[in-house]
Amino acid sequence: MNPDLSVLLIVLMVWTLYFVLRKFFFDPINCILSQRDAAIHGTQEEARRRLIEVDKKSKAHSDSLKEARSESYRQQEGLRTEALKERSQILAQGRKGAEQVVGSAKQEIEEQVTIAKRTLQSEVNEIADGIVKSILR
Repeated sequence: MNPDLSVLLIVLMVWTLYFVLRKFFFDPINCILSQRDAAIHGTQEEARRRLIEVDKKSKAHSDSLKEARSESYRQQEGLRTEALKERSQILAQGRKGAEQVVGSAKQEIEEQVTIAKRTLQSEVNEIADGIVKSILR
């Protein structure tokens, strides 16, 4: 086998084609692919960062909502306790007023009973005197 010049020329043409394709085709494609890959990874990283930020804000919002609810429940409980105290005071005042009315009514009735007894006693005495006078006549 004699290596002739055509083999050397073919090898040289293949190497030239390789370098030309690499310089004008593969390097730009690889550059574009690496830029796209970097852009994709950058966008994905940005999306992850924003997702973490959204999760933090969502948790903060949820916590503030829970705090607002618990504060609302505490205020409701305070108002209810205050209303129950006021109700108890009103009931106590009503009872006291009713007891005073009942007491004054009892006293008035006792006075009326006393007056009625005196009146009846005097009438009984008059009737008894009248009966005694009738019998004695």
